[in-house]
Amino acid sequence: MIRFVPLVMSLALAIALPTSARAQSGGAQVGPNATAALTPKLLGDALSCRSRDAVEAFAEALFLDQQPPAWMHEAKDDKDTEGMLGLYGYTLAKPTSLLGQRVERVYFMNDWIVTLWPRKMAEAFVTAHAMKRAPIAVTEQYYSFIDHESGPMLGAFAPTGNAIAAMMAKAFGEKAPPSPPADRLFVGCNYTPASEAEFLEAARRSTAMAEDASRDVVRAIAPPSS
Repeated sequence: MIRFVPLVMSLALAIALPTSARAQSGGAQVGPNATAALTPKLLGDALSCRSRDAVEAFAEALFLDQQPPAWMHEAKDDKDTEGMLGLYGYTLAKPTSLLGQRVERVYFMNDWIVTLWPRKMAEAFVTAHAMKRAPIAVTEQYYSFIDHESGPMLGAFAPTGNAIAAMMAKAFGEKAPPSPPADRLFVGCNYTPASEAEFLEAARRSTAMAEDASRDVVRAIAPPSS
């Protein structure tokens, strides 16, 4: 069952990072506790939808062991991603690449591993890889499945800062905060173990699910009636 945690949290389709996903065919094989083996090339494999094992290994080192490779540094005061929850950014002292394009910063969010590019550059990438616009009304997202039955999915989506605040403002009839600038797109890979058909079905239901979540939050925090 596809979960829409980021639709509630930041309106970007994803689910939690898997703990035992299969390795993508042709990707690098990585064992546990192998921080020394976490190279920029391996990060590029994860970013380019070439290795589920690679993204698992980085997730374990960063979020479970809290021992990132020496060439990865947590991004501080990242104005471009302000207001986005569950997003973790890292600057790279040793750059990697996304399908041949140089990358100096990466972000992890549930099953996404992405970089953030200027819109013109991101749109050229979307076109070059024949990515389609997803049927999601609440945000801008593009997709192209590597494996149509089980993923991963090459994707791009707009920053969604202040999404929770906007959802709550709407629920309480108040003025919503301004949307983030639309001059950049996240681009990278989603390792959700789901088929393209499942993704599209869930995407079509995303607006209703977000509205349901909003109502649930309002009910949870509303004062009891007298």
